[in-house]
Amino acid sequence: MSAARGMARRVGVAVAAVALLALLEMVLKRAINPYIYDILIRIGITIVLAVSLNLINGFTGQFSLGHAGFMAIGGYASGALTYHLGPRWIAALPFPEPVSQVVLFVCALLLGAVLAGAAGLIVGVPSLRLKGDYLAIATLGFGEIIRVMVINLDRMLSVTRPVAERDSFVFIGGAKGLSGVPQYSNFFWVFLAALGVVLMVRNLVRSSLGRACIAVREDEVAASAMGVDTTRTKVLAFVIGSAWAGLAGGLHGHFIQGLYPNDFTFLQSIDVVVVVVLGGNGSLTGSVVTAAVLRIVENVLRTLPGAATVFYLFILGGAALSWSKSRARRGVFLVKFAVNLVGLTLVLIFMHDWLESRIAFLRGALYAFILIMLMLNRPQGLLGRQELDFGRLLRRLRRAPPAAA
Repeated sequence: MSAARGMARRVGVAVAAVALLALLEMVLKRAINPYIYDILIRIGITIVLAVSLNLINGFTGQFSLGHAGFMAIGGYASGALTYHLGPRWIAALPFPEPVSQVVLFVCALLLGAVLAGAAGLIVGVPSLRLKGDYLAIATLGFGEIIRVMVINLDRMLSVTRPVAERDSFVFIGGAKGLSGVPQYSNFFWVFLAALGVVLMVRNLVRSSLGRACIAVREDEVAASAMGVDTTRTKVLAFVIGSAWAGLAGGLHGHFIQGLYPNDFTFLQSIDVVVVVVLGGNGSLTGSVVTAAVLRIVENVLRTLPGAATVFYLFILGGAALSWSKSRARRGVFLVKFAVNLVGLTLVLIFMHDWLESRIAFLRGALYAFILIMLMLNRPQGLLGRQELDFGRLLRRLRRAPPAAA
């Protein structure tokens, strides 16, 4: 009976979450600026990428730099399906057009995820015998191979076609990209995927496979000696993470209505690694929070008031994280805090005009400076390996004694 109640409760929570996401999609689409809506979508896609990579890098202890390659495979596979076969499928399905579009989109995302997972299996079996820097170089090379294949695939396929049709042949667009992909992605689908990947990785980490992944991360030799199949464990984690990256690629392509090779360079992989490392290797909460914060910071740095606000918050946040319980160290800490605060204020006062005229060019340098300072002051990441447990927080609030009169 308790198992049935638990299952019913989970189904009820899932239905409520889906209904809430659908309601938010209807409200946000009409109530907020399209620019802010675009930022929200990019935050959701980054969450999917970061959490899936955290399973590989954070929980299993590998170092992959090929996430952009798996994202490209999933994006181009799903985009090619909806671009070339979408109208025929919608016409052939015995449903109303909106329902047919949903069925087509789900099938396209699943195709992209399966193909990206298969590519992860093909790459993972030989590559995951490597460790550390060697594995990073191997996965980075794989990502570049995928990008080069995307650029040249149309040229290779057009050789078998008549000469008159070769220049107009389009399968995935080559270097020009695949334009005209239908816009099926929205807030509902992106954050449904984000919620799904967080719940899946959370439950996976608490399972026997997750404990095996953590054992491999802590000491691979000891895990192997205790009977853990380390190669199988690493390959499974790699395949699952790659499949979710492919699904994120499909969401990305169906939101911007196109797929372009420059969206899947190794810099995209580095960007996701930065989110994972700054959030904390092995922290799902850290990945989610950092994905949101970095995407917001990237856009706020476009103006000088926004950049000033970010740096003031950066100084205050660093003070809160570095506060020492020792009275002897508080004096030195307060002096450093005051110097940073006054120095930033003086720079903004005396260099206001120069900064305001060049903020667009300095945006990248300021973003990199923030990342460097974060890593120097929090090398373990914002949350380390800690998680925010809402259930435990609610239980503590319920058990809290009433305040004295």
